Amino acid sequence: MTLSIKELIVEADRCVACGLCLPHCPTYRKTGSEADSPRGRIQLMRAVAQEILPNNTRFNEHIDLCLSCRSCESACPNNVNYGALVDTTRALFIPKKSPFSALTKVFIRSRFLTNALVWKIWLIQKTGLFSLIKRIIPVAKLLPMVEKPSAWKSLYPANSEKKGAVSLFLGCAGNALDTTTLKASIQVLNQLGYDVHIPAQQTCCGGIARQMGDAEESSKLVAQNQNSFDASLPILTTASGCGAGLNDYLPTHKIQDISAFLMACDWSNVEVNPLQEQIYVQDPCTLRNVQKSHQAVYSLLKKIPDATIIPLAGNSQCCGGAGAYMLTQSEMANNLLKDKLNAISANNVAILATSNIGCSLHIANGLREKNLSVSVMHPIQIIAKQMRASEQV
Repeated sequence: MTLSIKELIVEADRCVACGLCLPHCPTYRKTGSEADSPRGRIQLMRAVAQEILPNNTRFNEHIDLCLSCRSCESACPNNVNYGALVDTTRALFIPKKSPFSALTKVFIRSRFLTNALVWKIWLIQKTGLFSLIKRIIPVAKLLPMVEKPSAWKSLYPANSEKKGAVSLFLGCAGNALDTTTLKASIQVLNQLGYDVHIPAQQTCCGGIARQMGDAEESSKLVAQNQNSFDASLPILTTASGCGAGLNDYLPTHKIQDISAFLMACDWSNVEVNPLQEQIYVQDPCTLRNVQKSHQAVYSLLKKIPDATIIPLAGNSQCCGGAGAYMLTQSEMANNLLKDKLNAISANNVAILATSNIGCSLHIANGLREKNLSVSVMHPIQIIAKQMRASEQV
């Protein structure tokens, strides 16, 4: 939630500066600076809100360097709502960032325009031009090989005895760059007996706008989603970043990560084929610290006979993806990514499961640059493959 200045000061006062958050903060680990720790940032937020310190470039830099991973919240004995503090600070005191321009807003809001852009990307990737574009436009390196844009139906009915119904949240990045996961989700849910509703008017979760300090745009997106989804149905998310944002700002609806929902389903009549592989799992911060559903991923993957499910070393530290952070704070993002790549390399990882598209894009790009051959997949993709969920979506 976004606070008023008075509420920000009251919430910041709840921090007792005990320091238990320090070893959990990725940026503090890297810089060793108190101002880049949760405790330090809270003191800075309060001082600026009270006009004790100026809202200047140095203050902005320390706030911008925060990943919003919220690992600090899990360590805080006083349950300080750091997420609300940093969201409010960015909305009130940090200038709006150029990456979230008016043009970006239009594409995030309009699935038609997004699909038109993805069509162009798909066509370019089918030619040799994509390699040239990646050399000219470095950010294009983050793009995976995309599928043709999907024309989603409003309802995908269960293909076995109906056991319930859910809504599926597409997300802007997921809808554009990860339709494989969304299709796999529909297939698995249908096979387990669930109707899947996809409201046509749903939009971006608002997370990128919030991260850029644009609370007004974020609120508009949240309101549109609130009006688009049936409050009687759970909203399932495949990207934990979206799930965390909806969890915080859409309290009128029940938000669940898809892995957590699937663990509550009846699997007695479903066959999951064996896979004699080691599957390493990378825990997204938003799944671990906000949705608190990361253990469901391990339980879900353990439904695959013969598969060995292993947490990736250093799972408590952010990978550096963090939404737009990989673009706006690339030096720190890549510094954090190195730790993940080292853990992947040291363990000869062949399959890496992660439940957030931001993590997936960031890690996969790092793997490509290191010429490491690793399949980075959403857990639901792996499950769908072993279920041989073959119905076309």
